[in-house]
Amino acid sequence: MDGNANSGGVVHNSQQIINHPIYNSRTVDNDIAIIRISGTFSYNNNVRAAAIAGSNYNLGDNQVVWATGWGRTSVSGSGSENLRHVQVWTVNKNTYNQHYRSIGKSITANMLCSGWLDVGGHDQCYGDSGGPLFHNRVIVGVCSWGESCALARFPSVNARVSRFTSWIHSNS
Repeated sequence: MDGNANSGGVVHNSQQIINHPIYNSRTVDNDIAIIRISGTFSYNNNVRAAAIAGSNYNLGDNQVVWATGWGRTSVSGSGSENLRHVQVWTVNKNTYNQHYRSIGKSITANMLCSGWLDVGGHDQCYGDSGGPLFHNRVIVGVCSWGESCALARFPSVNARVSRFTSWIHSNS
């Protein structure tokens, strides 16, 4: 399937957006929402329902994960015309919490960081927000925020899906 934003896809209109009830815009905690569409999805070889992490999904440190999106490929670049993907790794919570605290930002238990720690260069970026982070074909994160893009000391921050499983099921 062609990943171009202008071909090979289907546009769905949103009917309702359900933001998490305790989303905090100051800390960006609980940064997850459900989008209900008008109509239904048509599943085929290229489109299928995604599995989401259960509340007990145990995702360790340094696990390979994949992010997809149409976001920028560099901080000063523009969004991509093609759906892109990048392989990154989960980062130890104490490590990324310490790095972000050094610039006055906090990481909560509802967040999951991924990137190329101490290397940089590959990451989620502006325009990828709301997009999935996959581990073994299971959505474990939703792209939320970060300090710029692809910095060695500051991996991307995702909403940790396993913390929201019950809320997702009760609202979808």
